[in-house]
Amino acid sequence: MVFSFPENQQLIVDGRGNHFSLKSNLIITHAHSDHFGTLPFANPTFATRETIDLFYSQMKSSVRRNFIPTAFHEELTFQPEIAGLQAEFLPSGHILGSASVFLKYHDKTILCSGDIGGRGLLTVKEPLEVKHTDILVVEATFGKPELTFQSREEIALAILKWSAEVIKDKQNVILSAGKIGSAQELIKLFNDFTKLRVITHGDVTPPSEIYRKYGVPLEFFDSKSEEGRELIRDGEVVIIQSRSKKIVPFYLKEHKNFKSAIVTGMASRFNFKDFDAAFPLSSHASYREILEYVDAVAPDVVFTLYGFEKQLAKAISRELGIPAQSLKGNSLEQNRLYAAQSKEKLTDLHTKTPRVSPAMDVSLPSSPATVRVKKDQTLDDFFKEKE
Repeated sequence: MVFSFPENQQLIVDGRGNHFSLKSNLIITHAHSDHFGTLPFANPTFATRETIDLFYSQMKSSVRRNFIPTAFHEELTFQPEIAGLQAEFLPSGHILGSASVFLKYHDKTILCSGDIGGRGLLTVKEPLEVKHTDILVVEATFGKPELTFQSREEIALAILKWSAEVIKDKQNVILSAGKIGSAQELIKLFNDFTKLRVITHGDVTPPSEIYRKYGVPLEFFDSKSEEGRELIRDGEVVIIQSRSKKIVPFYLKEHKNFKSAIVTGMASRFNFKDFDAAFPLSSHASYREILEYVDAVAPDVVFTLYGFEKQLAKAISRELGIPAQSLKGNSLEQNRLYAAQSKEKLTDLHTKTPRVSPAMDVSLPSSPATVRVKKDQTLDDFFKEKE
């Protein structure tokens, strides 16, 4: 999303692509790869310290970016300065270090939600913060009425119950989840409510270590460590690997007894092959939680992006009586005119249409909690883009 100012200055929030001017200031709201895309090296880039560390934990390159670590509620100092603009981070409650961006340009305010989290997350230190604004730009990952899940507590209980049955049958549990956010939620879930040992595999381990660095107590063993390998040989463990892994890892080839499940909010939208079960546990807010957030923020006008933008915009207008429109598919001038007609003008601050993938419209699985999988289309390409 690009905000343009006089003198060709730009503020880019979660930008993707490589069209960045030298006068662009960048903001990364959190460390999921679909929100930082191809990040340039030289431009000043604002993010929380947690986000910066999680970013580097995923990078194979040793080249450093021009990050400016910024705490919640600390005013951002742009380079070069953008006259009339003030900005700060607010906690978004999604993953470690995730932030919303609150902007004040002269006498108008805009809140860019970033990805927001819902209730019941175990590893979120800073809960979602609400602040009134003139204009709200809100994510729509689960912005469709059908995407109202059971509570996270109920879904977590289903995961524990399924895992207990697997362990009871003398088998190992393999859970595939987002490497940042969902994986750490699972580690914490098993740490807090079971005595089972947790093994992390591959790219789940580095971000989990970052979570521990920032005070989230997690107990786990890396699959390549001597202790981790010994625990796997002994059996009755929970193994957590990245959701991108669609096959049994090399280190389990000799252990034939296991069952696997995928853990993702997309289990509410898709059926999955190659897994014994699927659970819609997500670090994203559900449809109902998004509406509660918008209602609490009480903006004059809402723009939606990332996911089911059009459905969410219609729901906000219908259920909350707040003018709402999708950013996707509209020109800069259409968005500016819409905001101006809804309440008051945006003065000189304009929002450009972000570059996002089209929403997928597919059938929901039959059960909201645990789903026995059947053959359906795969989501490999989708998961490469969105954690």
